Amino acid sequence: MINLNEIINNLISDLTPRQKEILEGRFGLKTGHKMTLAALGEKYGLTRERVRQIEEEVLKSIAKKIKLGPTAKILTEITNYFKKIGNVRREDFLVEDLRKLLKDKTLTTWQLKFIFEAAGYPNYHIEDKNFYSFWYKDKAIFKKVNDFINKLTKFFSNKKEDLITHKKFDKLFTQIIKPHALQDVIALNYISVSKKFDTNSYGDFGLSHWEEIRPKTMRAKAYLVIRKHQKPMHFKKITESINKANFDKRVALPQTIHNELIKDPRFVLVGRGMYGLKEFGLMPGTAREVIARLLKTKGPLLSSEVINLTLQQRVLKKCTILLNLQNKKHFKRLPDGRYHVA
Repeated sequence: MINLNEIINNLISDLTPRQKEILEGRFGLKTGHKMTLAALGEKYGLTRERVRQIEEEVLKSIAKKIKLGPTAKILTEITNYFKKIGNVRREDFLVEDLRKLLKDKTLTTWQLKFIFEAAGYPNYHIEDKNFYSFWYKDKAIFKKVNDFINKLTKFFSNKKEDLITHKKFDKLFTQIIKPHALQDVIALNYISVSKKFDTNSYGDFGLSHWEEIRPKTMRAKAYLVIRKHQKPMHFKKITESINKANFDKRVALPQTIHNELIKDPRFVLVGRGMYGLKEFGLMPGTAREVIARLLKTKGPLLSSEVINLTLQQRVLKKCTILLNLQNKKHFKRLPDGRYHVA
């Protein structure tokens, strides 16, 4: 078992109190919060540039110590591990990985940043609009990762149905990584640093801007829930499912969801409070309008056939369908027992 905190304390043990406090402040070694050059300068009556110089001088002196003793062994283990995963790793994932590898449950991001900064390896990419914070070997690796992500984005951009509806991620993923001669674990590692991809609450993978992956509105969340359910749902059940899926911190309310379902033509009312999707093949309109449309499309039908076809479209009692058929203003019964539109 390795305790990185003890190793760091040994590395900085012979520093002056001011040098030690500046280093601890800059890397958040004690508090977990990084202090700015300005804040440390104000504390010690120094300019920002002088604080930066002290930090740089101290790191250079520590870099020599790192190449010796237990720290050198740690860096060797980390370097070998880094190679196995493609010389790149998202920051939060790397912390968890190294806690297991070094058997140090107390290991923190701040400690790693200090060791890596002093050692001069690996490089660090701060979080921005395209990437999560991650560590990488060199510029060549960064370019390789970035190129792969851009190709993957373009490849998946028109494959929403294949990914979400038909669950073809494994097949498509194999298809895209084969030309790059990448192992699955390395390719997935590359993907993990990018903000262009994500998985939704149902485990579907896709581009982050797709509403099926990151639904932002209640309407989009309701659509995704019904689509996943693959059959009509009551608006209260839809609301419960949205809240259970935990898409974000916003709580869905039944009346809000009901209002969204009413306004959007993608949703079809199929029964009292029950909604399905138009893409399921459901027809909009009242029970009478649905029956009329079926008879116009299919031609004259027996009452049993009308009932079966209507029940595929609506949650109704059979007697309700039969009562509609008895309306002579809209439907007529032929001598052979079949019905057609009046």
